[in-house]
Amino acid sequence: MKTTSPFLWQLIQSLSNAEKLFFKRNFISNRSSSPKLYIQLFDAIAAQKKYDETAIIKKIGPLLNKKNIAHQKHYLQQLVSQSIIKYDGLNNTSQDIYNQILLIRIYRKKGLLDEAHNIWKKAVLIARKTESYALLNLLKTEFEKMILFSSTHTLYDELHSLFKSNKITYVEYADLITLRDIYAETILLKRKAHFDLDETLKNKIAELYDVVEKYKSTAETSSSFWFRHYYYMNKATLLYLLNEVSNSLILLRLVLNLWKENTAYISTHGEYYIELMYMINYCGILEGEFEFVTQVFNDNQNDRLIEPVQRANFETIKYLALNKIYNKTAQYSEVEKLLQFMKEKYQQWEPLLNSDMNRTVNLSLGIASFVLEQYIDALYYTKRGINFFKDGTREEHSSVAQILLLLITYSLNNEKLFDAQYRTTYTYFYKRKKKHPFETALVQCLHRIFYMTDNKSKIEEYKKAMKVFDDNKDDTVQQMASSIFNYQGWLQSKTERITYRRYVEKKVKAEKAVNN
Repeated sequence: MKTTSPFLWQLIQSLSNAEKLFFKRNFISNRSSSPKLYIQLFDAIAAQKKYDETAIIKKIGPLLNKKNIAHQKHYLQQLVSQSIIKYDGLNNTSQDIYNQILLIRIYRKKGLLDEAHNIWKKAVLIARKTESYALLNLLKTEFEKMILFSSTHTLYDELHSLFKSNKITYVEYADLITLRDIYAETILLKRKAHFDLDETLKNKIAELYDVVEKYKSTAETSSSFWFRHYYYMNKATLLYLLNEVSNSLILLRLVLNLWKENTAYISTHGEYYIELMYMINYCGILEGEFEFVTQVFNDNQNDRLIEPVQRANFETIKYLALNKIYNKTAQYSEVEKLLQFMKEKYQQWEPLLNSDMNRTVNLSLGIASFVLEQYIDALYYTKRGINFFKDGTREEHSSVAQILLLLITYSLNNEKLFDAQYRTTYTYFYKRKKKHPFETALVQCLHRIFYMTDNKSKIEEYKKAMKVFDDNKDDTVQQMASSIFNYQGWLQSKTERITYRRYVEKKVKAEKAVNN
């Protein structure tokens, strides 16, 4: 039996109060005293916390029944979709330009060429100012069609000024398209892995970097915001993947300044801005620029991100950044507040995040819970994080999760749980082609000491594992994995017979004393 789709319910539930009001004011006929059937359906669906089609039919029947509900739902979906398209176009420059193109096209077809040409001139100026290059191409096509049949009286100098005063040349525009395509490829490469890269992936990243570097002289002189954005974001991301984090952060600061000079783009192209925030989160924290990262995420310009999906992604990245900073600086009271905040908010944001972001935030919640010794929660969130690995991205996160689960079950001191997790973790690393000494040493260490009763013998095993970390301290994968969770610090805390939290507090206090 075919189940009913909940999409219409999801769509209506996603509407803001303003969008609902706009729909009812602009897409409902007031000629009849009794509400239309599709409006009754809209109200019934909006009132449901969980979609129940049977309950809706019972409520609105006999006007609504099994035979006509599919038609009514389809009609309602069309109206709601038209409404939100129109609502979203309010105060949207790109939509305004596109509407002008449609109007120019209609006027041209009706022979109203003078008015079509007047609208065209205004639209071109706005499109150039906002770097709406795709819309500019459509406008130029409309102009060509107009001059083929019209006798529009436009001075040649005026026409030449309008038509030729492009912000960038056609050659530069072609280069911009190339940089945009490379950026899409770069983002996809970053989704595969951030640091545990095979040689094929490293070579591909290096090749892309060399291609991007060819546009350096143009980028440094270009008046185009987007040319500079794509150029510097490509370089920053590729440098990050090549483990040149310091140089990457220098470029990210430059890109951030570009956005500060063009804040209007944050509202219209928020996805690109959020990706910049994500990269600042990674590179800024790896470089220890905690104050800078905190300032960036607390900047008032972030308030321009108002769309639900954008807001959810931004707030999630902000949580990830602050959680890492608070943990690394031993601000555990702030970690507790942040953790409680995310436990309340994450359920609301989860449907709006992709698999990569959901996985990352679950692992972050798992690590925060583990450090605070909330082991049951740590187990819950880490296992949830593993469920998001089915998309084939960030395999390195999978290894982090496997070791974290082993640390959690070890800390729970539950033999059944630990044995089951050890078998899973051992099998995972046994099957994996990539082998890293620190992972093997840590897994073997935990397995040996779990059944030991003599503390001296345990400490010796901890020290053996720590020596492997010391011997491989220049291993990039070990460094980056340890930046997610400080395995060596956890081992050291065990040799000192104190909690990991206490170890970090002591370490941070000692570092502050040295710096002062």
